[in-house]
Amino acid sequence: MNAFRLRRHHLDVRARKKDLANVVGDIGGVQAQVMSAAELQVAVRVECKVEDVRNALWKDRSLVKTWLMRGTLHLARSDDLPLYIGAMSALWKSQMRPSWLKYMQTTESEFWKIVDEIGATLDGKPLTREELIAIVGKGKSERVRQLLGSGWGGMLKPAARSGLLCFGPNRGSSVTFVRPEKWLPSWRPVDKDSALASMARRYLSAYGPATKVDFARWWGAWPGVANAAWSALKDELVTVSADGVSMQILEKDLDSLRKARIGEAVHMLPGFDTYLMGYATRDHLVHRTFASRVSRTAGWISACILLNGEVVGTWTHILKNRTLQISVTPFRRMAASVKSEVKKRSGTIGEALSAEKTEVTFA
Repeated sequence: MNAFRLRRHHLDVRARKKDLANVVGDIGGVQAQVMSAAELQVAVRVECKVEDVRNALWKDRSLVKTWLMRGTLHLARSDDLPLYIGAMSALWKSQMRPSWLKYMQTTESEFWKIVDEIGATLDGKPLTREELIAIVGKGKSERVRQLLGSGWGGMLKPAARSGLLCFGPNRGSSVTFVRPEKWLPSWRPVDKDSALASMARRYLSAYGPATKVDFARWWGAWPGVANAAWSALKDELVTVSADGVSMQILEKDLDSLRKARIGEAVHMLPGFDTYLMGYATRDHLVHRTFASRVSRTAGWISACILLNGEVVGTWTHILKNRTLQISVTPFRRMAASVKSEVKKRSGTIGEALSAEKTEVTFA
C-alpha cells in the first residue's frame, strides 16, 4: 500500500515544473494554513522552487488558495475549484445547525443574505479584509463585524464554500479576497449531484486503499458524507484487506496497487503534508509510541522523515544567510545509509528555498 500511495502522491518521482498545478490536483490539494509548509509540500513533489508555487498562485493563477476540506486553508488546482465547491456547497447549505446560527447570533436567512453580500461585493479586484468589512459590515451588528474580521473566517468560510470568495495576493501584511469566477483563468458550472463522487474518486486515487471513515476524516465529518460518497461509487469499488482491516480501492487501480514497489526508500515531508492527512488514524504510518511527536497540540503536524512510507523521525529547518540548517530527530537509531539518503533529500529542500548551502545534523 505504501508503495502505491507514495507513487500517487508524486513522492517517488518528482514531476516536471510544467506539471505543478496538475500534481496539486492529483493529491487533492495541499493544506495551507502555514504557507511556507504548503510551498514545500509542492516542492518535494515537483522540480520547482517556492517562487514557482507563488507564481502559480498570483501570476498565472493555475493554483488557488481558499478554505476547503475540514474548513482548512488549502491550495488547489484552479480548474478543480468548481468541483470542490459543488461537492461542499450542497452539504453545507443543507446542514446549517441551530448551534452554529446561535454562535453567529443571526437567523439562517440573515446569514445567507450576508454571504450573498460578500459575493456581490467581491469581483476581480482584490479587497483587504478591512475594505470588505467596511462595505459588507456597514449597518451590521458588532458580532457580525467581528466574525467578518476573524482570522478563522467565521463568515468568510461559508462564502468560500459557496464559490463566492478565494484569496488574492497579499497587500503588504494584509490578506486580500476576490471572487473566484472573476479572478481565475476559467470557471465552469459543475453537476453538484456528481461532485461529491468525483472528489471521493480523486481521494481514493491518491490515498487508497482507504475506508469511508478515512474519507470523512479527510473531507470533513459532515453527517452522512461518507455513506453518500461510497454509495455513489459502489460500482467502482473493490475491497482489499490490509493487516486484517477491510478497505476500498477503485477497481481501475487494483492492478497498479498489486504491481507497486517502493522506489526511493527515504522521503522528507514538510509540515502538514497531505500524505499524512487522509486517514482517521495514522497507525499504519507512525507507531503509536511516537504519534504525539507527529500529531502535536493545536492540530500541528510535524515535518517527517519517511522510510518505506512510514514515519521514522521528524525534522525542523532554519534558513540563515543563505544556509539551510536542517535538524533531524530520529525515533530510533538511524542507519548510516538512511542518514545518507536524508542528506540527499535535504538538498531538494535547499534547492526549493534557493539556499546556497545545506547542513544536516542528527539528534
